Amino acid sequence: MSSSFILELLILLLTVGFILYKLFTRNFDYWEKRNVPYPKPTPFFGNYYNIMTFQTTIGHDIKKLYDEFTTPYFGIFVLNKPHLVVKDQELIKSILVKDFNNFYDRTVLSSEECDAIFANALFVVRNPDWKVLRAKMTPVFTSGKMKAMFPLINDASLEMITYLEQHSSKSSLEAKDICAKYSTDVIATCAFGIQACSFKNENSEFRVTCKRMFDFSFSSAFRQVSYFILPDLVKLLRLSFFKPEVMDFFRDVFWKTIKLREKTKGKRNDLIDIIIQMKEQPDNSIDFSGDKVVAQAFMFFAAGFETTSSTMAFTLYELCLSPEIQSRARAEVKEILSKYKGFTYEAIKEMKYMHMLFCETLRKYPVLPFLDRICANDYKLPDTDLVVEKGTPVYIPVSGIHYDPEFYTEPEKYDPERFSEENRGRIPNFAHLPFGGGPRNCIGERFGLLVGKLGLARILSEYELERSLDTPVPLEYETKCLILASKVGLPMKFKKILSDAV
Repeated sequence: MSSSFILELLILLLTVGFILYKLFTRNFDYWEKRNVPYPKPTPFFGNYYNIMTFQTTIGHDIKKLYDEFTTPYFGIFVLNKPHLVVKDQELIKSILVKDFNNFYDRTVLSSEECDAIFANALFVVRNPDWKVLRAKMTPVFTSGKMKAMFPLINDASLEMITYLEQHSSKSSLEAKDICAKYSTDVIATCAFGIQACSFKNENSEFRVTCKRMFDFSFSSAFRQVSYFILPDLVKLLRLSFFKPEVMDFFRDVFWKTIKLREKTKGKRNDLIDIIIQMKEQPDNSIDFSGDKVVAQAFMFFAAGFETTSSTMAFTLYELCLSPEIQSRARAEVKEILSKYKGFTYEAIKEMKYMHMLFCETLRKYPVLPFLDRICANDYKLPDTDLVVEKGTPVYIPVSGIHYDPEFYTEPEKYDPERFSEENRGRIPNFAHLPFGGGPRNCIGERFGLLVGKLGLARILSEYELERSLDTPVPLEYETKCLILASKVGLPMKFKKILSDAV
């Protein structure tokens, strides 16, 4: 090989390298031109190197930056695309509520070509379809509908207690696994009218599919992170958000359930009944057929399953570390169950301290630790000189806000008293955002809380929670996921209460 050839090859490589460098850094002066503070980006990755290499999650990384910047907002680069991160309470209110018409869509990719079910789910679907679907789905979560579904939820909670009776002699049980089985059974029966039998059969189809849905593998992490930061790659590779076999399972189960329900004309006061009604009353403003129909039941399952199971499990974790808080919660459960002669919808609704527990758990462990919106029109941030350009993604750092000492004294401490009637008013409206805020907040908030509270009340009425040798202190979080999860689970001891039982 001649020296001239080597020289030419070297020049070619340097030229290509220089062109790629300029290509991937061409926007890196974007925030500087607009006098917006930002962390120094690196070529290709921008500020997402640690996220793309799965060293940390999007939520944790944005929280770290939230703590570093004292300004009302700051910029970041996702690869070479500028994103705005908003900290200020009034600006957050403007984005989520007052000027919602400029921020009605999420940043996550919505592509029917890649994943028709995910693209049409209420959480993801773009406006104006979102507005129509939201109005159609709202009746599922009225107080009347939830009260009607309460017996179905209660049956699942009894299955959980039976399981604990059979296994509580063990030195340690995985709380997240128990809560996941419970939420799987609840949502399978409420959304699909199916008995998943997760406690009786570890290999039941629903349970196995749920594990695949949130398996924390590199392939799943790559798919899901790419939907937020690499939409062009997702389109090129035709990646689905969840694994194809997961989507195929839910599509098959859904249509079999619909056909059976339509044939038998049976009523269960569940999501399937609502969807059949929506199908029978067509709306010209939206084509409600095919995967658009499946998507609503799927998102009910996917979002409700993880939110409920994680919040329950993290609450159990904190209670096993805090005997005094646990005792107070159990005393309330005993008192109210005595008043109502057992587990009723009204009894669960009256448990105020239980509600405080869940509010504090959702503060300390927000399942989705950031909110995302995309700017629909050029928008001038109120009381600033910054114009947010159309198409700019905007992040709201939920974890950063929830741990801000300006809003929460000793934020690392688990303290349900923050949410007592006396103290709740001291927390700004947009300093507690576990379910989002504004018109696009989580539609299933009340349902998720009802399921979680009933499950926790059942456990507290019959079991004491104790720290075991396996209980992780402090927690180490899984980095190969978008949601908040413990890397080693949440094992603890469930000790049967032999005397003074409810």
